[in-house]
Amino acid sequence: MRFIYILVGIFLVWCLGASFWYLFWVKGLSPQPENINPHESALAIAEILIMILVSVFIGFALFWALNLQTVSKKDEAVQQLLIERAALQTSEQLLQEQSQKSELTLSRARETFREDFLEVSRENERLKTELEEAQRATPMHGNELEILKKEIEQLEEVRQKIEIELSGLKTDAQERKPSTVPQPIISNIVSDKNSTESKDDLKVINGIGPGIEKKLNKHGIFTYRQISEFTNESIIALTDVVKFFPGRIQRDRWVEQAAKLYLDKIRK
Repeated sequence: MRFIYILVGIFLVWCLGASFWYLFWVKGLSPQPENINPHESALAIAEILIMILVSVFIGFALFWALNLQTVSKKDEAVQQLLIERAALQTSEQLLQEQSQKSELTLSRARETFREDFLEVSRENERLKTELEEAQRATPMHGNELEILKKEIEQLEEVRQKIEIELSGLKTDAQERKPSTVPQPIISNIVSDKNSTESKDDLKVINGIGPGIEKKLNKHGIFTYRQISEFTNESIIALTDVVKFFPGRIQRDRWVEQAAKLYLDKIRK
């Protein structure tokens, strides 16, 4: 506000100085009172007032034009921010809907696998019970006993498959929300590296190339089953040991791919 007063004062001083200059230098009027011509003095004062008014109008027009441009730019910026805000809100709503759908699908799949697991477990126990009763009651022929054992082994394989799929679903759920239950670290996964299980081609998994496969083999990871048993803590430990990019295993979904490949391998 003080700056405006200073500008007004400067403008008034300028007008007064310009008026004296115009009266005594341009119009040639005498500053002596006895030599003043009233008609010429009045005409000169009128001309000065007209020039001042024109200057005021020109200055006001310039100020209005500059202020209009500034206001227009601010309005455009506000509109752009509103558009970006609306787009962000829409994106957030879509992400929330997708997250809810994923949680619902995961919950349904978990319930389905749990029911299948329970059913297979009950059937397995029933067959075992029947086998024991049959063995106690009458001696079985060798062929019948072998057939029954094969059925039990097949049911056991199905139960193991369901356990692996449930483990994959639990891993997916743990990736969505932090787990408070302590999990085994990488040493528990690679502890069976000298087992009789055949070595798998890990390069089939998306995100694993020849170089990464060599690093995994170097640290005792050779099979799909080992990768399918990764937990959050073992993934963090493996990332620190092998020097992966953080989050790569979860981003490329190694655990889910390995579980599927392991199930396919068992079915064959």
